[in-house]
Amino acid sequence: MGTSAIVATVGGASSNSYCTLAEADQYQDDRTPSGTTWSAETDANKNRALLFATTLLEACVIWTGTVKTDTQALQWPRYGMVAKNNVYPVDNDVVPDELKHAQAEFARQILADVDRTNDNPVETQGITSLSAGSVSLTFSENQAIKMVPDLCFLYLPQWWVESIRGRSSATRVLVRGY
Repeated sequence: MGTSAIVATVGGASSNSYCTLAEADQYQDDRTPSGTTWSAETDANKNRALLFATTLLEACVIWTGTVKTDTQALQWPRYGMVAKNNVYPVDNDVVPDELKHAQAEFARQILADVDRTNDNPVETQGITSLSAGSVSLTFSENQAIKMVPDLCFLYLPQWWVESIRGRSSATRVLVRGY
């Protein structure tokens, strides 16, 4: 059984990727060179990485807004999203370039086998103690794996993301009970 074909139809019932292989290749060509990780891979391996990146983004990111239809396979396109300038609405008939770039970067990091535990020690190790006198800070020896890489997360406007599973957040939703 071979690798599934990339289906990047916006809002499609059988879509399995936000971006096409051609879009991911273009992203890689346009970014700062960091070795030959992407260009040295076969199209089949690139497709595998893109499909896995989509799967992880779908599983880990809880988006704001709502899906456009109940028949679309992926979480995008969405209603109620505002562009990176935080003024104009995102067209609900597109997958924004920011998300495509995040997926393409995630796929590259999957192929490069980047160690997720090195992204941010405060988030992946957690603080176990803090002292004020003579300042002391102790981190847990257990490392958590943060599935969505920091760079991929930074491509996404913060108001698109309600939360990301496996990622610490400094904010909490206020829920009032009556």
